[in-house]
Amino acid sequence: MVCGIGYAWTSPSIPKLNGNVDPQNNPLSRPTTILEDSWITALQNLGAAFSPLFIGIAANKYGRKKTLIVFSLPMMVSNIILIFANSVSHFYVARFLVGIGTGCVFSVVPLYVAEISQVTNRGFTSMFLGLMITSQQLFVYVIGPYTTISTLAKISLIPSVLFLLTFGFFIPESPYYFVMIGNQVEAEKSLAKLRQKSKSDVLKELTDIIKSVEQSKTEKSSLKDLIKSKVVTKCLLTAVGLMFFQQFTGILAIVPYLQTIFDATNSSIPADVSVMMVGLVQFITTAITSRIVDKVDRKILLIASNSGILFSLICLGTYFYLQTNQFNVDAIFWLPIASIILYIICFNFGIGPIPWTIVGEIFPPNLKTHLNGIVTFLNIIFGFLIAMFFPTLSLVLGMALSIWIFAAFTAVSILFIVYFLPETRGRSFLEIQIMFRDGRSK
Repeated sequence: MVCGIGYAWTSPSIPKLNGNVDPQNNPLSRPTTILEDSWITALQNLGAAFSPLFIGIAANKYGRKKTLIVFSLPMMVSNIILIFANSVSHFYVARFLVGIGTGCVFSVVPLYVAEISQVTNRGFTSMFLGLMITSQQLFVYVIGPYTTISTLAKISLIPSVLFLLTFGFFIPESPYYFVMIGNQVEAEKSLAKLRQKSKSDVLKELTDIIKSVEQSKTEKSSLKDLIKSKVVTKCLLTAVGLMFFQQFTGILAIVPYLQTIFDATNSSIPADVSVMMVGLVQFITTAITSRIVDKVDRKILLIASNSGILFSLICLGTYFYLQTNQFNVDAIFWLPIASIILYIICFNFGIGPIPWTIVGEIFPPNLKTHLNGIVTFLNIIFGFLIAMFFPTLSLVLGMALSIWIFAAFTAVSILFIVYFLPETRGRSFLEIQIMFRDGRSK
């Protein structure tokens, strides 16, 4: 939830900081520049790229639960700083801190959720990451334009407190982690609390977990051996490919700058209303996806998702092209918001959440934390580059060409999914490893 607030925060806040909207609510003594806006937006991603470097070590040594709790603290401090921020440097620090927690969210949450879930509902439970993020993005889109930056930060502290109280006191550690450190007694207790099933069923699942962990220990864990292992290399390339295309569909050029993009369209629909409509659609589609992700093949969802994104980006780029070249676009005033709504719908039922689901499934248990950290680091670096340079790119190349570049990457991503991505729905961790070893895609 805090991560979602961080990603959506820039949409209502950047126009306040640069003086385009409600200059009287700007906590700074002067409007921010385009470069400062870019840094404020992108520093969440830069901070998120920093934390995965330590996540693998922490999650393996201290456990998934303690790691999540510790890395939630910088996110709490971030909002405390925003309450009192009155200089650009304050916003830089706050955005970097929320990014540190964001890196932990995307490194550890998919891993933890996959490890505590059953095969039959692993896709469904993995969708809660996206559901919580989009619910808070909608929240920020609705109240952000009508509150000060300080008030929004105060409200944003609530999820941090709720997390520490609920997760800290009531949620068990991953049974996989306990098995990996040789504590089968605690692993059984964790499973019993998670499953609420008979002891025989718990012991049967515990046996499967032990087999999976023991199988994974045959894989070497040094960097040299990781490179030599064809199975691990295939898993890593698959995950990195998914994350690259997830970011280069342009999501971090769209969501953080929603209000700015809608302002640039000069549409008769107010920008803040358009943003709220997009946020509502984003939340609803994520909720729907959570119900179908275990019923429809991952590849089908991803192909349909990226095909819809490709169409929406072509349409949005066309609108800006016509507008820039002095065509009368009054008759298609609805096209920008329709295109972005279609984009959000398609992103949220496929390329947005499903790569995180797949990443939580495909890595060997003994290497998951290290490889998740690498994949998360690269995903966030890709996002940082887009968030940082999109404003400048759109000024230099124009909004139309910038958006069409994302469309080209999306077209390539469809080919990647069709020819290189294996299907993981309904398979155990051990079955997925065998599938990668044998080079099967179905």
